[in-house]
Amino acid sequence: MQSSSFPAAVIGAGIIGVSCAAHLARRGIPVLLIDRRGPGEMTSYGNAGGVQSLATTPIGMPGMLREVPRWLTDPLGPLHIQPRYLTRALPWLLRFARETTERRARHNARALNELNQNSVTDTVELARWAGVEHLLELSGQLYLFRNKIDYEEDRLGKDLRDATGRPYEVIDANTIRDMEPNLAPIYEVALHVPGDGFCRDPYKLTTSLAKAAIAEGATFLHAEVTGFEHENGAIAAVKTDRGRRAVSSIVVAAGVWSKPLVRLLGHDVPLESQRGYHVTIRNPGVTTRRTCLLQDRKLAITPMEMGLRVAGTVEFAGLDALPNSRRIEALLRLIREVIPAVNTGDYTEWMGHRPALPDSLPVIGRSPIVPNVVFAFGHGFFGLIGAATTGRLVADLIARQASAIDLSPYRVDRF
Repeated sequence: MQSSSFPAAVIGAGIIGVSCAAHLARRGIPVLLIDRRGPGEMTSYGNAGGVQSLATTPIGMPGMLREVPRWLTDPLGPLHIQPRYLTRALPWLLRFARETTERRARHNARALNELNQNSVTDTVELARWAGVEHLLELSGQLYLFRNKIDYEEDRLGKDLRDATGRPYEVIDANTIRDMEPNLAPIYEVALHVPGDGFCRDPYKLTTSLAKAAIAEGATFLHAEVTGFEHENGAIAAVKTDRGRRAVSSIVVAAGVWSKPLVRLLGHDVPLESQRGYHVTIRNPGVTTRRTCLLQDRKLAITPMEMGLRVAGTVEFAGLDALPNSRRIEALLRLIREVIPAVNTGDYTEWMGHRPALPDSLPVIGRSPIVPNVVFAFGHGFFGLIGAATTGRLVADLIARQASAIDLSPYRVDRF
């Protein structure tokens, strides 16, 4: 079988891996991009499309654990755990519980802000390079609260937002209706974040970046990685079901499927699938003008090229369980509640695997065990948001250049 030599191989062709390959190709570094599926065909296919620099709040926040019993018993709630999977998910959930203290939430928020503060600029720049800047709509985002009490009690959230220095404005119910007239009049207050926005088609963005990287000299290999060849303490080759490929360095960016690869490289990480769902309503009749983030339901509503996308919820059920039709039904019920005039007669449905770590931070950095291995996985809800910046940071590591930020909060052995 073929044994071509590449200075770098990126394992995983989701938005993170493709962004890494794009940045490497732009620097003239020949890169091999490997995936058993086509670029963007897995988790990156169906995300909520958020493009934002105000992305600083971790999933684990103080007080969240008190909400879990209510969420689990509410058919429309944002969290579901399949009973048969609870035992397997419990170690991850216990680690997550430790991240919900105020001290840990503030630490994790600082690290998220450090990573994401230039997200919009970096995403626009990379999309412009690939010729698809038109896919990005920076019309602002709305964080919607049902009542003023919920907003006022979120003091820590306000502190974390204010600490970023990013501008935002608090708007009342009348202004919400002016900005989004198709929403039901059920929201008393919202945060409007100018300059943030959404991607009109996340799958098209991912495939366009992959095509641009290939045009710049990258090579795509449709294969499954089966192992690694070690030589003198480093990785000398990637083994796949289509033969071996000699490499000088590798980047593991395979989302939730990074866990077994990382284990082969000597690391054990608490990486779990937070299964997310979406429905995309193809002919909704009415829509929103921008991304609307429903704080009570943990949902995102985004107007995309293919229709109105409603995305969110978290489900713990593992990689092999079939999609849960009740989560789809819940999304349809919720969108009818939020946009009463919407026509939900024609829609597509989807389920994907968010790669989540308990502290909401990804793993980005060099392996302390195998020096020519770089990690870039575990972005959870922040995949598209953090992709362009992560790609730039990874390219710096491969090129042995100084990183623009301190990568220690994202190290693979922090757990």
